[in-house]
Order: sequence, then structure tokens, then C-alpha cells
Amino acid sequence: MGGCVSTTHSKVAPHRKKYTRRSRKCRGKLSSNMGETPIKRKSFSDTGSRISVSEFVQIDIDKGGTTTCRRSEVSNKSFHLTQVHWNHVDENGICQEEAWYDSVSILDSESDDDFISVFGDGKILNMSNLWSGAHMLRPQAGLSIPCANGDEKALSGGSWSAISPSVFRVRGENYFKDKMKNVAPGYCPYTPIGVDLFACSEKISHIAQHLELPSVQGNSKLPPLLIVNIQMPTYAPSMFLGDIDGEGISLVLYFRLSDNFDQDVPSDFIDSVKKLVDNDTEKLKSVVPYRERLKILSGVVNPEDLQLSSTEKRLLNAYKDKPVLSRPQHEFFKGPDYFEIDIDVHRFSYVSRKALESLRERLKEGILDLGLTIQAQKPEELPEKVLCCMRLNKLDFVNSGQISTLMTLNDD
Repeated sequence: MGGCVSTTHSKVAPHRKKYTRRSRKCRGKLSSNMGETPIKRKSFSDTGSRISVSEFVQIDIDKGGTTTCRRSEVSNKSFHLTQVHWNHVDENGICQEEAWYDSVSILDSESDDDFISVFGDGKILNMSNLWSGAHMLRPQAGLSIPCANGDEKALSGGSWSAISPSVFRVRGENYFKDKMKNVAPGYCPYTPIGVDLFACSEKISHIAQHLELPSVQGNSKLPPLLIVNIQMPTYAPSMFLGDIDGEGISLVLYFRLSDNFDQDVPSDFIDSVKKLVDNDTEKLKSVVPYRERLKILSGVVNPEDLQLSSTEKRLLNAYKDKPVLSRPQHEFFKGPDYFEIDIDVHRFSYVSRKALESLRERLKEGILDLGLTIQAQKPEELPEKVLCCMRLNKLDFVNSGQISTLMTLNDD
């Protein structure tokens, strides 16, 4: 994944007066030699600090030290992250270093927590259970929700998994003649690699600049990293859109450019994606931004488990296999190696926000498919293709303290 906006190499002092919740075992001073060295990575640099799971958390990048870690070595008290590295988890549960992800240096350990899971193509160390409920400044992207990767236990609650785009129905090859929708072609230019769920005191737009993104190999045609930031309100919906900000949750989906996208994906669709990224315009009845074509694909895999009322069932059936244009509730941001799409649910219609509010508690039993596509306007653009997609398995969107709060440098 690509680098986001660099910051200076000065320390960022944690706001101790405001965030006073601490564990008694974490009151001691942590390492004092942190934060002097920038990240040694091609596309990103940042400051170092410390992590204490029970209080305000800042991502800590040290001076390049590396280590291996076992399941039994990670404490639920305090630790710090060192250099950016990939860690491959072998059959013995040992994280072998490759070049991507943060290794872990243990400060205090007495726990036997089973925290290791996979992310993306099976090469990530996930520590979501350690970061639960923390306040986080510039966290590593993709840690909070693990990849199921065929694990039945992970599927039972709070995970994501890759799916084929063929689970969605889109405009078929002869749609402008017969209005028929068919199964989407089985390829995507972007493949899923991770998910985060953050609590926010207010909407956070361009969320990539507040995260540490992994390095990815660049591409001259398309951004190597695609980020979808779904901004969801947690306050009671109002019929009036005067107040369109407040406490909420950001569901952040991460995708990387597929290795063989230029062989698997038709060149005309690659051109369409490039127009979306470059904010091209087109002449219809008037000059219209190409980004107005972006559509949201969604589906509930197990509606029978959600205890839906008759009204909710009718609403769900009404939107089945019907993509929704994301306009005007969307924003777009470009970084050195990424393209971000923000979808603002705070500005959705009252009916949609009310439905989300009524379903929020039950969604932890739901399996949801999400994706994006670009609407075809001409016969030569058919059939429609899926830009990106993934499955969310029983995520809990009710924040009872288990969802980490994302802080920004602008927060008091």
C-alpha cells in the first residue's frame, strides 16, 4: 500500500489531560529512546512515540530494529512497534520477517492471547484485540478487522473476506436493448487487502492522511492503492439535513491493484477507471464529471439471520441487485500512491439513515457484500465491470468501547 502525506520528524506529545483512562499496570514510563529516527521506507516518513493499549495510543517507529514474535509473547498491556516489515506467519505461529510490516518489541508479557491472523493474501500480523477501544494517532492501516481466510471462527464474528465480483448483478451486454442485468464478469482491477473500523468524534475526510499506509509498487496507469472510507453516523437520524456531522464510525476498506490487472481487465475499463481517478468530464446534456458515474453495490448474504420486520424485508427486496449512485454524497482524494473515495452516509436520505439506525445492532449477525462499479452510459461500455469488492462478516457497528477512536493532529 502506498505512502501518505509526510510529516515532520518531531515528537507529538500525547494529550494526557484529556485522555486519562489508564491501566494501573501501564503508569510506568515507557522507553525514552523512541521517536528520534524517521521511518526507513521508500515512500513514507513519520515520527515515533509509544503505545499503551489502555490509554492514548500513538504509532511508534523506532530505529530499524527487527524481531520475530510468537503467539504467547504479546501482552495486553503495553508494547511498541519498530520497523515497517511484512511478517509471514508460518505453521508454528512464528512471524517470519519479509519486507512490509511492523515487528513487535515486547516490553511486558504475561498473556497467552491468540491474536495472529491473516490480512490480504495471508501475510499479515493482526493485533486487533490489543488495540480495542484505544485512542490512536496515525495507526497502521488494516489492523482492526482480521481476514477470515477460511477460518470458521473468524467468520463467526468480526472479519472480512475476498469474494468474486460475480456475486453482483450489473448491466448486461445488451442492457440498452433488453434492460437485463447479468452476473458481473469475474475480474476486478483492485483486490481487497484489509479493513479498519474507527470511531470518530466527527467525520474524518481524506482519512488516508491520518493513517500509516504500507508501501506498494507504483503503476503508471492506475494508483496502486484504493481506499474506500464509508462515514457512518452513530447519532439519531434527523429528517432535516442541517446537521450532517457528529459522532460516527469510519469503515475503511483497502484494496491494492491486482498483479495481472492489465492482462485480466479490458483496456476500456482501465480507461474508465483512469477517467474516474483523473476527474475527467464528459459531454452529455451538459458537462458532467466522470465521477458522477460511481455506483455502490451491496447485498445481504443472510437476511434470515437479521430478524427483519415485514417493512424491512420489503425495503431490502426493493434494493436487491440495484446499485445506487454515490453522488452527491461522495468526495475523492489523491495521494502519491493512493486514491481515496469517501462515501458520506451522514448525508444519505432520512429513510436510508433511519433504516441503518434500526438495523445497527442486528448487523453484527449479518454478512454483507460491498463493491463499487462505474455506470455504463454507452453500448460499448457494456457489460458493466466491478471496480472492487469484499465481504464483511458479522461486524459490530455498535461501539461499546471495543472500537478504537481515530485521532488527528487537529484534535484538541
